[in-house]
Amino acid sequence: MLVGCILSACDSVKDLQPTFNPGEAVPQAAVNAIKQEFPEATQIKFSTLEKDKLWESNFQFKVDRMSAIVNNIGKITETYKVTNGIQLPDNAKTYINTNFPGSTIKNICQQVAPNTGAIIGYKVIVTLTDGKDIAVIFDGTGTLIMVASNDRPGPGGGPNGMGGPPKIYFIEQKDLPEVIKAYLLEKHQNYTFVKAAVSIQGGNKLYSVVITKDLTTFEYLFDEKGNILRSGTLGLLVPVYKLDYRPLSFPDLPQKIKDVLSANFAEWSYENGITFSQNGVLQGYYILITSQKKQFAVQFDSNGENGRGSQVCGAPGASSGKYEIKTIQPKDLPETITTFLSNRYKEFIYIQTSLITDKDKKIYWVAIVKDNFVINYSFDDKGKVLGAFENPLKFSSGKLVAKYMQDNDIPSKIRAYFNTYYPGWVFKAGLMHYVDSQLFSYIIAIKVGNENYILSFDANGNFVAARKG
Repeated sequence: MLVGCILSACDSVKDLQPTFNPGEAVPQAAVNAIKQEFPEATQIKFSTLEKDKLWESNFQFKVDRMSAIVNNIGKITETYKVTNGIQLPDNAKTYINTNFPGSTIKNICQQVAPNTGAIIGYKVIVTLTDGKDIAVIFDGTGTLIMVASNDRPGPGGGPNGMGGPPKIYFIEQKDLPEVIKAYLLEKHQNYTFVKAAVSIQGGNKLYSVVITKDLTTFEYLFDEKGNILRSGTLGLLVPVYKLDYRPLSFPDLPQKIKDVLSANFAEWSYENGITFSQNGVLQGYYILITSQKKQFAVQFDSNGENGRGSQVCGAPGASSGKYEIKTIQPKDLPETITTFLSNRYKEFIYIQTSLITDKDKKIYWVAIVKDNFVINYSFDDKGKVLGAFENPLKFSSGKLVAKYMQDNDIPSKIRAYFNTYYPGWVFKAGLMHYVDSQLFSYIIAIKVGNENYILSFDANGNFVAARKG
């Protein structure tokens, strides 16, 4: 009987080779962990997240389709139900519809706690209007924790995207790269760690990190070298005049703007772009395009009007020889360029990083956001600056004032929202923003049990965003 069990176990391991890495063996400890935790599991399959380190196991357990993340020593770190019948909380649906208009929900994974099976969160794969998939992570209340994948255009797998659905798993604070830990410590001393995730997509390894401090949450997307690809804040310490940026895909570009570009630029092609908002209210569009082998930046207001643009990269005369522009990732820039930018600006966000080949000449085109400015640079292959152009981003010229609020200042519509999604909530603090003495938005921090939540609403009390923190 003992020999038979051993042979059976060996056969099981052979049958459970990773789907995407058939030459890599799954350690017996990982296989045993799934079988011990879910003894009735059938149709067990493994796929590799990180070679020799981490796997995702998919299996049938009773009536549910399940997924679990397991490491090489047999520890299960995440468990999900992936059955199609899972219902996402309405406030999570509202967040997706508000912040990713036109997107569709591809699938929902319900994260369950070990042993108890209690619902502790949701991992939602959302398909954007450009066909690219991102992962949006919510806690058990339906409150956003993070957008845990890259949502800026880049190479690999699609016309404008990073490839297929990202492979995502959570990590502990100690497992972050040292360069990221050093940045967070320097920038936000004595912060509280909320969540971190690794997403692997298109051959790139990215780190999404959420921290909190003084009733304000900070979300970052880093590459492996610690370059900031995206950042966002929500809370009481956000500067009154701070602009928030969201990557803009070509399908989301308003037709009015496309028509203006077509009328003014011959055979133009879209490279990249952002929308910029203030306290959840759209302020404008910043677009990067190529036309006749030159690069241009064009800015529009929130209505897609009053466009103004200028050339930001490319020779003043006609191009010669073979010309090619290729989007690259910040980590692929020469070190001389990344060192120059980090020394000069200390903190910024990348928008565009491209390699331009013109005959035998190589030019690196980089666009970054610093405060309320976009700065475009062109460098030669040695990292020497060839040109620089700075664009101020325009926003509301009205006088913006923030006033602290009390519990009795909360409108009934917002109270109803809290009662629905955060039963037992307690008011902690809040701000009311005014523009030229007219109410503009609310930022409110509440507490439920031991957890803090930060939410924003527009002047009419309509939900805009929420963060756990």
